[in-house]
Amino acid sequence: MSGPAGERFERALHSLPPPELRGPEMLPTRLARAAVAALPVDGAGLSIHAIDGMRTPIGASDRRAADAERLQFTHGAGPCIRAHDDGEMIRFDEGDIARNWPTLHESLVEETHFRAVLSVPLLPPLGPLVVLDLYVREPDRLATVDRREVEDVTVGVTRAMVSATIGGPDGARRWWEGPDALRRARVWQATGLINVALRVDTADALAMLKAHAFATGRVVDDVGDDLVEGRLSLETLRNAGEGRRA
Repeated sequence: MSGPAGERFERALHSLPPPELRGPEMLPTRLARAAVAALPVDGAGLSIHAIDGMRTPIGASDRRAADAERLQFTHGAGPCIRAHDDGEMIRFDEGDIARNWPTLHESLVEETHFRAVLSVPLLPPLGPLVVLDLYVREPDRLATVDRREVEDVTVGVTRAMVSATIGGPDGARRWWEGPDALRRARVWQATGLINVALRVDTADALAMLKAHAFATGRVVDDVGDDLVEGRLSLETLRNAGEGRRA
């Protein structure tokens, strides 16, 4: 890998991680932290995008970056989703976010320190399904993030994830089975419950979860977990969905 950012990324990635990050399922978290070490950014996160809005986080540099992903998922829009849809690197300063997604901007300001985002699809074969979000606290810092350095880091992230996809010990969790992904899996479990009980499709089931999240000022991940654990009733969700459509 060429360039100083690529070298910084490799050094950070191959330094001895703390015990809680050493499993193969924690690779995306290590990659996100290495990206932050290599670039002038304050946070990073990786997510997988599939059909019907089924977006799954696989790793984040810290809790705030994980929160930023959950907010984008809850709002069903944002820089990461746009980068996936367009298949190219996109910069969004605070004004861009406020103009394109005013409610998302409000949530980011209230619940995170981040004010601007650079969203980057990985290279094939993982991109554009897998996207790297790079967050900064000060919008002006976005201009200091060099595109070539980001490309070097993106190459490193892609190579590491592709390499980890091949082989590995039998029975071991893979990089797409980390804690963030397992938490989001509760949302898909919840949509399945709604599918069966209320006879709606996946998109409508997810919309019900989002309606309740908006109504209660929470993120969809928490609502899905409540439904699966029995802390939230299907009837409450149905009423939230009907109220949002009214």
